[in-house]
Amino acid sequence: MKILKSHLDEKLGKKKSVANLSNQLTMLGLEVDSIAKLKSDLCIDIDLTPNRGDCFSALGVAREIAASDQTSLKKEKYLVKKHGNSKTKVLVQAKEACPKYSYLEISSLSLTNSKGKVKELPQQINSRLEAAGINLINPVVDILNYVMLDIGQPMHAFDKNKISGDIKIRFAKNNEKINLLDDQTISLSEDCLLITDAKGPIAFAGIMGSKDSSVEMDTSAVVLESAFFAPKFIRGKARKFGIQTDASQRFERGVDFNLQLKALEMASALIIKYLGGSCTKAKEIISNSDLPKQKKINLSVNFLNQKLGTKLPIKKIKQLLQYLDIKIIAAQSDLIKILTPSHRFDLEIQEDLVEEIARLVGYDNLPNRELKTAQQNFSKTDYSKTLELKKFLTHNNFQEVINYSFIDDGLQNELELSKGIIKIQNPITENLNSMRTSLFPGLITNLISNAKRGNDYLKIYEEGKVFSKIKSIEESNHLAGLIFDQEKKSWNRSSTFDFYSLKELVINITKFSNVADISLKKSSSNILHPKISADVFKANKKIGSFGKVHPLILKTINFKKPFFYFEFQTNELFNSKSTKLLEPSKFPSIQRDLAFIVSEKLDYIELFKEITKHAGKDLIDIKLFDLFKGGDLQKNQKSLAFRLTWQSSKGTLEDSFIDSVVDGIVRNSKSKFGAKLRS
Repeated sequence: MKILKSHLDEKLGKKKSVANLSNQLTMLGLEVDSIAKLKSDLCIDIDLTPNRGDCFSALGVAREIAASDQTSLKKEKYLVKKHGNSKTKVLVQAKEACPKYSYLEISSLSLTNSKGKVKELPQQINSRLEAAGINLINPVVDILNYVMLDIGQPMHAFDKNKISGDIKIRFAKNNEKINLLDDQTISLSEDCLLITDAKGPIAFAGIMGSKDSSVEMDTSAVVLESAFFAPKFIRGKARKFGIQTDASQRFERGVDFNLQLKALEMASALIIKYLGGSCTKAKEIISNSDLPKQKKINLSVNFLNQKLGTKLPIKKIKQLLQYLDIKIIAAQSDLIKILTPSHRFDLEIQEDLVEEIARLVGYDNLPNRELKTAQQNFSKTDYSKTLELKKFLTHNNFQEVINYSFIDDGLQNELELSKGIIKIQNPITENLNSMRTSLFPGLITNLISNAKRGNDYLKIYEEGKVFSKIKSIEESNHLAGLIFDQEKKSWNRSSTFDFYSLKELVINITKFSNVADISLKKSSSNILHPKISADVFKANKKIGSFGKVHPLILKTINFKKPFFYFEFQTNELFNSKSTKLLEPSKFPSIQRDLAFIVSEKLDYIELFKEITKHAGKDLIDIKLFDLFKGGDLQKNQKSLAFRLTWQSSKGTLEDSFIDSVVDGIVRNSKSKFGAKLRS
């Protein structure tokens, strides 16, 4: 949002230093993108976050500065004589979408002077509108836009003589049409809110007025509208029809629902001052049960001081809160009960209030604390664990890609990934109309794009959220990779990537993540080849799949060359237990290689578990390093060779002790599986 410095100075009742103002706004969370000289003034471009709709005006920004300075804003009054009541009748049918509708009439105004020329508004108003990027249209509309820029309340003016019958606020009928001010005609859906008269729509509520009721140079009477539209009924509607207005930007984020009468007072006073005429008393239609509720929040003083490292007394905290227009309901020794102001939709919990106090105290003024000494036990955050996984893949020559979380639902249906699909009501484009249930569609899109450009070798991965709705909406983080290897062998490449290369990679990922109790089973995935794939289980829970992509999928995406794919639930790759730091043993380790002859049908993981179970507490590593069939073995037999490593932190392990442990392993393996040591 762009605003002139003189406008802020006017609200504050004093001039602020430019350098201090820029730093102050940024530290308050209102980041200043630029400050540019504009004639004799300065234009400040502020990057607002979506949760701070209350700062979409000069009043909102000045209110933040005043709170930081611990001063009050300059009081402004707009007085205008009222003459009777409005004859226009308004019926609000959609009360949940329009809980408050305020309006008044102004008659006998003139947009032109005695010579037929358009009356000019003060240069100060025009300059502020132009600096904000708001085009000058006509004096009435310009005044309403100025009120919006000044205090944050979007308004609309109807030419009273163009209105037929009563005004109604209702939802649109399916495919109902409206001719907008920008000369485009759109067909509305039943979730769109309309302002109508006896003939039809006269405004797309909260977004744009209709051409049919617009103010023109010969307009002599207007109905001024100042309403509160619930954000959830306005949000996304402008984008749905490819339009965006200053009004929709503000209504989507939330407008102060106690601001409507003040806006009418200001607008009517300016119109009568510069365009003449007389106005009626304002009328309000209010549905209190549908208005947003000002939230009551309990703030613990001890909690606040503990979080910020401060020793602020309750009196100081109350004072700071009041500078933010936060009402104190009650205060005890440690507890402050507050009521949020009507312009702050973003205050929900006591942590929000802690942040507000931190902003006003100043982050640079918060005390520094020395870090406590490192403990033996520590837990990494999910973010750091994910970052390590990504680094691991990067070190294995993968490149990261980032795709949209929303994709074409048709593609998900074709890939049989539509189970639990969530449709988007207001997609950015038609082919981005659903939330992804897997990372696979995005990665194959990357593959096809690269293959078309002649790339015969690709190792890419993505980490991100996937979404589904079976009983309720769920989102989870996944990690997926795609390997496409069609490059010809050369002096430094003796083989191409195959299933066993992928299996080794997947096993290494689980080892890197310290995932325990891993086993592989035949894959049930629809996107993978039924005989060249596997599902990965942690204990008895499936956490991922890998393998060659199914030939039918290749046919579906019209891609002739095979490629490999893996996908994991990221959080299942995290070791939930905190890591304990141990001093490395100074005593030597001992290894034994044990090759067992077992039934061909026996899964190696079963034997692996049995060996581990009886190997003792000093076992630090066990690996399957050889699988052998044929030779002197019977057809229904195979040989599985394991390398076991023992090491103690208390002393050197004797060979006789290890021999007794090995004897126990052999006995139990023979008893349970009929396994024999291979000579």
